Amino acid sequence: MSDTTSSLTGDRATEIWTCSLAHLREYRDKLQNLLTAAEQARCQRYRQQDDRDRYMGGRALTKLAVAQFCRTPLADVSIAVQESGKPFVLLANEHLPVPGVSISHAGELVVVALGLVADIGVDVELLHHDVNIRELADVVCHPDEITDIYRPSDKTVTQRFYAYWVLKEAYLKATGDGLSANVRSVLFSIDADDQVNLIHGLANQADAGWEFSLRQHDDQHMMALATRTPARNRGSARVRQAPLLHDALPLLRAYCD
Repeated sequence: MSDTTSSLTGDRATEIWTCSLAHLREYRDKLQNLLTAAEQARCQRYRQQDDRDRYMGGRALTKLAVAQFCRTPLADVSIAVQESGKPFVLLANEHLPVPGVSISHAGELVVVALGLVADIGVDVELLHHDVNIRELADVVCHPDEITDIYRPSDKTVTQRFYAYWVLKEAYLKATGDGLSANVRSVLFSIDADDQVNLIHGLANQADAGWEFSLRQHDDQHMMALATRTPARNRGSARVRQAPLLHDALPLLRAYCD
């Protein structure tokens, strides 16, 4: 893979694109044309149609969003995958800055994040209200996070647990480590306004330069974004830009109609 970090320029806001499975089903036939033969083959290996739609939607939406973000022809955008499974963008025009990308899906939602950052990870999870939160928290949460999950709050225990879960997933997707890492050693803090701080990251990762966004997308989905700014930009004065949230339906319609 080429050194995409060297081509990162500017201070443009990161974008998050969200799309419902219902809309992906509606435009399935045309969106499948955006997949390569290899992507088509992988898509067909999923047994359930919803899983095929999630995979297809993630790949198609990424290409559409990157083409618009980079102002480049759709045919010039492709997606490759690192050995860890982390996707990255390839552009035919080598003079364009290459955005980092991350894809996630859960329930009825597919999410793509992209931006001119050194590392990026996005995660969305379906809020399950019938699971054993204590059991799950013991597996993925730091003891201080577990204490925070159960403290009195205007949010439910389920909401607070999933907030930490999506943050860890987004962070580990950005680093490329995945959940094989020691997730309980990673410690976040979340204040009353959902402002996030990374107190302690992975031992093999520097904690500098990370920024996080956390939001409950609707009554069913929790979402988090993790980004790390390039090292050369960390010492300069910069105003943090909140990620731009886009509904992908107009983008799908523009391509399919």
